[in-house]
Amino acid sequence: MSSSMKLLFDNIVLDQKEQVEAIRSISGNTIYTYTFTTLFSWKNIELYEICLSDEAYLVRNGKRGNNAYLFPCGTESGKKQLLDALLECEKPVFYFVSDEDKEFLEKSFPGRFVFSECRDDFPYLYDKDDQIALIGKNYRKLRNRINKGRNMAETWSTEALTYANIHRALFINRMWAEKRGKDGVADMDAVESALDHFTELDMWGLLFQADGADVAYVAGSFITNEIYDVNFCKVLDRDCDCYIKWLLYSALPSDVKTVDSEEDMGLEGLRTHKLLRVPKELTTVWKGSMN
Repeated sequence: MSSSMKLLFDNIVLDQKEQVEAIRSISGNTIYTYTFTTLFSWKNIELYEICLSDEAYLVRNGKRGNNAYLFPCGTESGKKQLLDALLECEKPVFYFVSDEDKEFLEKSFPGRFVFSECRDDFPYLYDKDDQIALIGKNYRKLRNRINKGRNMAETWSTEALTYANIHRALFINRMWAEKRGKDGVADMDAVESALDHFTELDMWGLLFQADGADVAYVAGSFITNEIYDVNFCKVLDRDCDCYIKWLLYSALPSDVKTVDSEEDMGLEGLRTHKLLRVPKELTTVWKGSMN
């Protein structure tokens, strides 16, 4: 793709999964936003459209504005080609710009972009083994929350989320959405987009029962063999949330070292809860705007 070519944006469809994931894997990009599962699940809400080249992809994020994009993902040459073509026709605003991408922009287009941290978009990363062991004073509050959740039922059980029982997760999600009004309904669209294609998206998840009743589910995907992304987690009783997460960490494959809990969207309650759970890292992402 040369800079003289018009960039063609398409709807995100399942047939693009293999190409998108191959590009992302080669690039080494581990920000959850760029996974095909996330792009496909949230395409209707975020108004995502994708431009695919052989070595990179560029996603328009219509919900954030007419000239809003996720920073390109791919090889350096592939990203540069997409950027050159885009800058010929408009002044884009880029989101989810990593530290490395920021350096790339500053080197490739010196003085043309200004950057600001997007704290509301920072992904929260948790160390799986530490979250299971809960050793030390930093985990005292979390241990208390986990024990409180555990004690809310006499018996707890988990089962693998599969296409055969996906309807139970959808039912939990509808109940969750009804309690939370329009924000829950919006989330419902993304959940149904993902769970309706649970197998095709290679997702992995669990159903949780308390005293024999379904109370929660988790559905996610593997960013790499070592990083699991919690795409969706719905718990009908918030007091059980930390215990549900502990059960999840305990059940994940042994290869997994890190759990990505995504961003807090600037919601005060969600931020407080994610920080209570003692993340090992918050990934800095930037907004890049042209001067």
